[in-house]
Amino acid sequence: MADEDLDVTAEEGAKGGKGKLIIIIVAAVLVLAIGGGAAFFLLSDSSEDDVAADSAETSQDVGADATGPAIYLKLDPAFVVDFIVEGKQRYLQLNLTVKSRDQGQIDAIKIHMPLIRNSLVLLFSSQVFSELQSTEGKLALKSAAVESINTILQQETGAAGIEDVLFTNFVMQ
Repeated sequence: MADEDLDVTAEEGAKGGKGKLIIIIVAAVLVLAIGGGAAFFLLSDSSEDDVAADSAETSQDVGADATGPAIYLKLDPAFVVDFIVEGKQRYLQLNLTVKSRDQGQIDAIKIHMPLIRNSLVLLFSSQVFSELQSTEGKLALKSAAVESINTILQQETGAAGIEDVLFTNFVMQ
């Protein structure tokens, strides 16, 4: 009888071992299938991004990669220019942030910052104080600032890459 109990226990152990083995194999197949699917998804998605990035790098137009994320660069310190208006001294304090979708152009701005700041100071100080008090005057100044920066970038890098200039602080006194 003890021999029969050992045979029954051995059969149950073999069945339990086969069951565990099947579960382990199924789990491994599922993990491999999910991992393979995820790898395929990630690799195919990144190759499309690489193609889009390559096409954006070869284009010389501003906003060529208009779907990419915007990159902002704050131009510190603030610009301060003075004006003489009817015999009184007036000031303009201006904080500027540039917007681009090309990291290469943001890096170029950092490299050529002294030239860009000089150009912007000359631009801001050549304005008429009373015209800057209107919305139209501020919008015209924004456009002129974008054009000034893009002109420098075009001369230095061969491509204009600034999409917009944001006035994050505009104080007239």
